[in-house]
Amino acid sequence: MSKSMLKIGGATLAAALLLTSCSIDGRKSEGSEDRTDVNVVSPAQPANLDPHLSTLQITAEVTRPIYETLIGVNEEYGVVPVLAESYERSDDGLTFTFHLREGVKFQDGSDLDSNDVVVSMERWLRNSTFGESIFPGATWTAIDPLTAELKVTKPSFLHEVQLSNRLTQFPAVIPSEIAEAAADEPITEYIGTGSYEFIEWKSDQFIKIKKWAGYKPGQGEASGLIGDKTGTIEDITFNFVADPSTRTMGLQSGQYDIVTEVPYDSLDQIYDDPKLEVGAYLITPQQMVFSPRTDGPVVDVDFRQAINAAVDRDPIMMAAVGGNSDLYELVHHQMSKSQESIWNTEVGKDGFNRADADEAKELLAKAGYNGTPVTLIVTRDYTEAYNSAVVLQEQLKAIGVSVELEAMEWGAYIERFLNDAESWDLTVFPAVTEPEPSTVIGFIRDFPGYIPSSRFDEMSEKYRAIPTLEEASQYYDEMQQYIEDVRPLVKLGDVANVYAATKTLDVPVFDSSIRWWELKYKG
Repeated sequence: MSKSMLKIGGATLAAALLLTSCSIDGRKSEGSEDRTDVNVVSPAQPANLDPHLSTLQITAEVTRPIYETLIGVNEEYGVVPVLAESYERSDDGLTFTFHLREGVKFQDGSDLDSNDVVVSMERWLRNSTFGESIFPGATWTAIDPLTAELKVTKPSFLHEVQLSNRLTQFPAVIPSEIAEAAADEPITEYIGTGSYEFIEWKSDQFIKIKKWAGYKPGQGEASGLIGDKTGTIEDITFNFVADPSTRTMGLQSGQYDIVTEVPYDSLDQIYDDPKLEVGAYLITPQQMVFSPRTDGPVVDVDFRQAINAAVDRDPIMMAAVGGNSDLYELVHHQMSKSQESIWNTEVGKDGFNRADADEAKELLAKAGYNGTPVTLIVTRDYTEAYNSAVVLQEQLKAIGVSVELEAMEWGAYIERFLNDAESWDLTVFPAVTEPEPSTVIGFIRDFPGYIPSSRFDEMSEKYRAIPTLEEASQYYDEMQQYIEDVRPLVKLGDVANVYAATKTLDVPVFDSSIRWWELKYKG
């Protein structure tokens, strides 16, 4: 994609990202028709390849071709059977019956049956945030070898939403023996039913997967994350290189075919290379989150509202994406622009991004703020978050808030963020796109950005009892009003992930990830 094509205006970014989900140059370099392998390079390797436990985007990137779920979503985000041939939901919404496809095998040659489903789903319920919060008291039962039953305690549209989730901590079906042996620790055998099988993991260097000859395709053509996902490329190697300039040079030299994350400050270098194609997709909601600490200025809602009134989001987000206004979106609510066909609300739109210093100072005075320093923590490993924090610090200083910025590597940051709330006040958190609001920061109980209240408890209980997605989307107004009133965080903007590849490849993207099974050389 050319540099000029990307710069078409922030208002049309969603359309631009759709266009860039595949290559648009029809040329083919010499020898590409003979390639059956692809070398991918990413900034960091996953801690594990356990789909039930991992909350990292890179884990989803690597494991989506290996594992499958009972149900999934198509291009329109409609829920469709995957490992299930069909399924029914009872009239009262309390029982789901899944009829498995016959003849599906795992990559170790064993047959998929309902016991694998039950053991896998019981493990997922125990270990995922979604399982614990959305399926309390749920039970799975094997009715016969090809029929599994889920019973829930309360009806909710969220059951099907989360069972079809393929981002992080997704409900993959794995062999029962592996699930039982691992218990609640990360699995060490990576066997699924997908179109690619795990081959090798050399720590801190690469993970290799290979097209699996025993894959049994799903129903219909590939669409979103469902249908026939038979791979085109034979071998895919995910290389892990921390240094961004090394990744960029490796792509330009032909050592790598795809870079999954291009640093924003390397974009001009990539644009100017005639052998490469650039694409993007929205992935990272940037949230300025307040600590759930028990003392200090951030405890006061007027202080939090002062910060919200003061921030000028465009300079913050421009810094985040290296000065390219087409690589971010400002969305006033908690979900992203790409999800607005379902999750949209006018609540909070008026006055959003008002950058009103006078109002902010009035609210600080109302809060009784006396200049006490506040600590802003951030990780250097996500440049968009770090650059945002630097600008945010200056903006807050301009209204009289003393800010001490502490930057650190990801491991130290996440430990402090999650487990040492009393040591910090603010952070810029690089979140990931979630399928529905209850799994977004601000609505997750016992997670930074959550402020306990009876109002929240009542709202959450009501939301999770809504039977259909259509009704739930109408309730989104009330959820957003809670954020506006309580102000547990400040939404800064949504950042696009930029990837680049050799022009000899078609690179299809869906749901914040590359669809590796549809990756192919042009012919």
